[in-house]
Amino acid sequence: MEDRSRTWLTTGQAAQMCAVTPATVLNWIRTGRLEGIRTPGGHYRIRLEKLQPLLNQQKTPNVKLERPPGDAPLRCWEYLSEGGAVREECTTCVVYKVRASWCFQIATLGIDSGHAKRFCPTACDDCAYYRRVSGLPTNVLIVSSDPDLKKRLEAEADGSIVLRFAQNAYEASAAVESFLPAFAVVDLEFTAARENGLLESLARDPRLPGLKTVAAVRRGRSKRKGALNGSSFIAGRIEKPFDLAQIQAVIDSFPVECV
Repeated sequence: MEDRSRTWLTTGQAAQMCAVTPATVLNWIRTGRLEGIRTPGGHYRIRLEKLQPLLNQQKTPNVKLERPPGDAPLRCWEYLSEGGAVREECTTCVVYKVRASWCFQIATLGIDSGHAKRFCPTACDDCAYYRRVSGLPTNVLIVSSDPDLKKRLEAEADGSIVLRFAQNAYEASAAVESFLPAFAVVDLEFTAARENGLLESLARDPRLPGLKTVAAVRRGRSKRKGALNGSSFIAGRIEKPFDLAQIQAVIDSFPVECV
């Protein structure tokens, strides 16, 4: 007789085995990357053998996270924090004052609810935090003039991450206006020396509060990595050559609770 406790996993168990968040596992299922079945209670179960290919892909030793991954989901004021500190604008919002789980649900109560909407774009679908908790693809901007990197990442795209590429600071600024990325990966090897401040300028761009920047550095460039240590505007570092799984590892270091 089949031992279901050994062959079937909850999303939480699958997430723990892959070192990702349950939200990521749910996104894999919704995008078809992972096969799962829904129980009568509305929960998903995954067969262990279906998870095995992803277990091998999730080994990402070349990722350095500035924020250690944790199990506690981030609320909007934490996800949009600046250098880990709650923004002053958030402290006047009822969502923060009552520590509400879902800012977007408070927003539906009307103008008298006390939702300050300090960092709300025109629609919730444009908000990086809302897209994460809703299981929508994460927008990631890649700033690099490396054609091989672009070709490789485009070939790996599976729908869980939406990529936009820029070759320099000018293209990156233009992309921010319309693409609204949640994360920006800056290739410091293929970005001109005069643009080394691009990481900080992107992180502090008022058009994208909460944008998380990731520095991509060639393996063994310890001098460059040392200069980046302790930078509050950097969400993570990736060693080249990197792939989508490594980008996903940085995204997962900011866990959220899916609706």
